[in-house]
Amino acid sequence: MARESRSVEGGRFLDLPGLRMHVVEAGSGTPVVLVHGFPQSSREWSRVMPLLEPHARAIAPDLRGAGRSEAPDSPYRLDTMCGDLVELLDALAIDKAVVVGHDIGALGALALAMDHPERVSRLVVLSIPPMYLKMTPAMLRSARYLWFQYALAVPGLGERLLGGGGQRLPQWLFSTFAAHGGVSERDRQAYVARLREPERARAGSRTYRQLVVPEFMRIARGGYRDRLPAIPTLVLLGADDPVVPRSALEGLDRLAPNMRVDEVPHAGHWVVDEAPAEVARRILEFAELAPTV
Repeated sequence: MARESRSVEGGRFLDLPGLRMHVVEAGSGTPVVLVHGFPQSSREWSRVMPLLEPHARAIAPDLRGAGRSEAPDSPYRLDTMCGDLVELLDALAIDKAVVVGHDIGALGALALAMDHPERVSRLVVLSIPPMYLKMTPAMLRSARYLWFQYALAVPGLGERLLGGGGQRLPQWLFSTFAAHGGVSERDRQAYVARLREPERARAGSRTYRQLVVPEFMRIARGGYRDRLPAIPTLVLLGADDPVVPRSALEGLDRLAPNMRVDEVPHAGHWVVDEAPAEVARRILEFAELAPTV
């Protein structure tokens, strides 16, 4: 059984096998696990969790290397992230949960649904296409925005770009993919401050080198097309996200009948920050946890 201790900044720490993980929780009832993106942390869900709390048990972990979780000298692969989520569910004695993932966190949520479908009741994927889509001309055109992934994956260079100097690249990420305000300045500074810790900058670079770039190549080669999950899935995109236009996902619902693709108006890639009330409403509605928010 995982040992736990309290965080002085809220939340608690769980000593999982191979990782000391920080987790923030609110509410009770049906568990809803909220998996953050990069370069964010559980803080991403701070305006969503109070809206879920009256209807569900909201659980927001800091992923390996992010937020206040440990940043060990370890692999940062997709199977590592998936394993950490399984260990989290085990530590909290949760058999099955609604799982929501944004950005890189959505890759972990998808992997959990594919590798451990018995642990996921419903799946919500935010701001990325599912891993089993077919590459379309629209998706290939949007790939031009992703040049930074390869820079961050380079050993040494990625760490310096994330944690050194004026941290222009992480600041650029927050600005470039925003549509209507994006991430608040206060939150941006909290996120980039964590990246100034060398072990966290190193973890971020390894995440791109060992997870993001290899998985993108596997997706492009069709490596997941035979692994369509039967779990009801909602793919939720910001209507003004330049990286994942709705047109790139046309026909996906025919490929996966249990999947629904929808948009959040007036939001870009940082949809959780730009439209927290709408994201919370869509989660609760899709998971059939409350008629309205």
